[in-house]
Amino acid sequence: MRGIGCTTLAARNLLIVMPLPLLLRTCACLLLLLPLSSFACTGEVHVEIKQSAVYSMSYADVVAAQPGLAGCAIDQLAMNTGGKPVPVRIVDSGDQRFSEGDRIEWIGEQLHGPMSWFDSYSVSNTYVLSAGAGTHPRIEDRQAPSGDSARLERTLHLEQENLMIRLDQNLHKPGDEPDLWQWAKLTQADPAPFAAQMDLADLAKQGTSAHLHLNFRGISSIHVPYKEKKAARPDEHIVEVRINGHHQKTIIWNGREEFNETLEVPLAQLRAEGNVLELSIPKRTLPWDKAQTVVDVVMFNWLEWRYPISGNIDSSSAPFQTTSPGAKSIELAWHGTDEPVLFGSDGLRRTGTAIGSNRYRFAAAAETVSLYPVQHDSLAKPALIRAVSSNDLHTPAQGADYLMVSHASLMDAVKPLAEFHEKRGLKVALLDIKDVYDAFNHGITHPRAIRNLVAHAWKNWPDPKPRFLLLVGDASFDIRSETYNDLAYAKFANSPQELNPGHFSGIPATAYDSSSKTMASRNLIPTWQFPSPEGQSASDNWFGAVDGDDYHPVVAVGRFPVVEPAEVAAIVKKTIDYLVKPTPGAWRRDVMFITDESSYFKKTSDTIADSIGEQGFRADKIYASAEEADNLAHQSAIKQGLNDGQLLVHFIGHGGRFIWRTGPPDLRKNHDLFTLDDVSKLENSGRLPMVLSMTCYSAPFDNPTEDSIGERFLREADKGAVAVFAASWRNSPSTEFSTHLVKELLKPGQTIGEGIVRAKQAINNRVLVEMYNLLGDPAVVLERPRDEARLALDAQRWDSGVLVAIPGANFSGEVALDWLDEDKQLIASNIRVAQTNTFRVSIPKFADGKVARYLQVYASDRHGLRDASAGMELARAAQPEGHGSWFDRFFAAPERPLPADTVIRRGFEQDAPVAGDH
Repeated sequence: MRGIGCTTLAARNLLIVMPLPLLLRTCACLLLLLPLSSFACTGEVHVEIKQSAVYSMSYADVVAAQPGLAGCAIDQLAMNTGGKPVPVRIVDSGDQRFSEGDRIEWIGEQLHGPMSWFDSYSVSNTYVLSAGAGTHPRIEDRQAPSGDSARLERTLHLEQENLMIRLDQNLHKPGDEPDLWQWAKLTQADPAPFAAQMDLADLAKQGTSAHLHLNFRGISSIHVPYKEKKAARPDEHIVEVRINGHHQKTIIWNGREEFNETLEVPLAQLRAEGNVLELSIPKRTLPWDKAQTVVDVVMFNWLEWRYPISGNIDSSSAPFQTTSPGAKSIELAWHGTDEPVLFGSDGLRRTGTAIGSNRYRFAAAAETVSLYPVQHDSLAKPALIRAVSSNDLHTPAQGADYLMVSHASLMDAVKPLAEFHEKRGLKVALLDIKDVYDAFNHGITHPRAIRNLVAHAWKNWPDPKPRFLLLVGDASFDIRSETYNDLAYAKFANSPQELNPGHFSGIPATAYDSSSKTMASRNLIPTWQFPSPEGQSASDNWFGAVDGDDYHPVVAVGRFPVVEPAEVAAIVKKTIDYLVKPTPGAWRRDVMFITDESSYFKKTSDTIADSIGEQGFRADKIYASAEEADNLAHQSAIKQGLNDGQLLVHFIGHGGRFIWRTGPPDLRKNHDLFTLDDVSKLENSGRLPMVLSMTCYSAPFDNPTEDSIGERFLREADKGAVAVFAASWRNSPSTEFSTHLVKELLKPGQTIGEGIVRAKQAINNRVLVEMYNLLGDPAVVLERPRDEARLALDAQRWDSGVLVAIPGANFSGEVALDWLDEDKQLIASNIRVAQTNTFRVSIPKFADGKVARYLQVYASDRHGLRDASAGMELARAAQPEGHGSWFDRFFAAPERPLPADTVIRRGFEQDAPVAGDH
């Protein structure tokens, strides 16, 4: 048997006995004879890169992330980005299998935004390595021919993301992603010109000129007074451009759109190192008022050079292009030890031919091809390599009522909430956001992936359709952690103090407490940006608006805007506690209405308060007055009311990121009603409200550095609020919207998320629909009274009263009675102890002549397991109906027979001993 080698054993019914080592060697030889497709080849690898370069990824790198790709046939390996195939070069050891010592090379391109150089949502581009049958693109080698050499040039793009601007609906179309981040702000008041220094590596000494492209956006505009309509209108924007002290051009334009200008700069004025670009705006006076200076505010965005190079890759290995038409070869100078090669964006790898004097010739390339000079040991390495999850999010076995999309660092913290809702009967899908990117956006970070998930699940998953979406993680509009200054274009016309960095309306901004909450770490789950009349605003609404092109949502969306597991755990705990062990008490029928000094907002609150009174909810009104020097009484009332407990809190009026105000900014008076510190000092554990903050800026959760009142209400552990509904940017609150919201949220059994969906569907104001977001669990049901009591007027001639019936039997507990005047102001309150579910109360008479016109009733049994509420207008109340009505059912006649001469007070014979005031 020693003669057996790697050969086919065709004999049948033959028993061969051989030593084990020899048997293993023989099996290995046989495996080599199998088709390459017989090897298992599964899984995908997610690869991230940040800069454009030629990248290399070794076999060990790939298999460490995804073992399923080990041993794959070389021709089965494929790479794509954004769903499009990418040519690769696979350096194989010779066995035609992906094995130890092999590597993959390709040109990785930086991710650009659809309308910008830097993408707004991701700092990384993603490439996906997989395996499959078919033909996959490969990088081909091309040898250098002889012939004339082509002229070469390099494109150098320079841009800094320092300042963010806000664009209104006239400049930002919904769905577009314009360039919002700018390099510098230029004004006529700048003490010195803006200056930027740059090198033009390998600048050619031959030639005539280079081209400089500049990008600006106008911010200010000039308004001509009506009486000066005949005066010459000055140009809105003028920028002087100088290079190395030489004046190049005075650029003039009008408007707020992006503006591009191309300058031809003589090579004699440029140098390879230390070039200085200067931009300045000259001072001008208004034609109709020589004492006034034209306000000219311009944002400088980026610059791009296109300049000739000599072809010395010792000085720079940055990519370049050719400029000569026709198939001319490329010559480069290089003094290194390894011969350089050129990777081209056309899928060719051009190897060099030495032509002496440290110069090399390469194959020609079209003018549109970017050429990357590299040596083997200088190839770039990916920033991240990881396996793509095998979870099938496109065709799961079952649907889900509830989608929870979480950042990986917060998954464990939110899992108890998912398990809680599962036990309550909801089907919950808890998903890692990176898996959502992989499945629905080719691995690239973008809010589009979340919307694609929801839309696909809503339309294609098995029943049930998703009703809820919870985003577990904060968002940040500054994904690059650059310095941020709030330069909204609309603010330049406002009061001077709004332009002070870190201030809003003269009030110092409040930063997040923990130093670990850096700007970069806050962008865990991105949000969409909706262009409002006052600039783009964070909008989670887009994720739930998946029924065609309608902006109204069909899926309820909520968010936990936090970054740390402990913060998630705190929100989860108080959410579950609110639902499983609510604190009994009359606070569950109390709704607090807070407004500023505006009569419009007061009328709004009155309208809503009138509607809920008929359902038995009590409205606690805190209305500000312009005559008050301070708000100490109002501040105290809000704090006390929240500490006592409220079912719902509705604020409408002036506000900001971290305040509710009683009026417009006025530094002479204290107009702050409630601040972040007030939220943190609350003591309302077990009696948490849902907060409706119908004002500006209450929840800009995508702000990278500053806290907001909406976020603070939700984030405080065991106090604050169970949920918050608030706007992310400036808006004009709507009476109609607030009315629909309160009506829907107070419906028995209604989840807050679905109540918000219905309220949004009832209005056609897109700004409000898009801008207002829910912070909290959308599947929460408010702990309103579970039942509705029945009230009827018992208008006896000498003792008018009200008949009260509490649903159920054997009631024993307390009944709160609130008597209100014709303006629905509280006259008096009293509490009765009742031992039965039916009784009568007399309508009180008051010594000061006031007359009770309304009654609100709240009843709660001694164990806190049953409660009910009701309200009625006494003047319009009807007496109980005839036999067979609810009155007869609740106030049934005694079962024992009575003497014929007995006067029956149906159900009220026991009134005296069973109820009493205290």
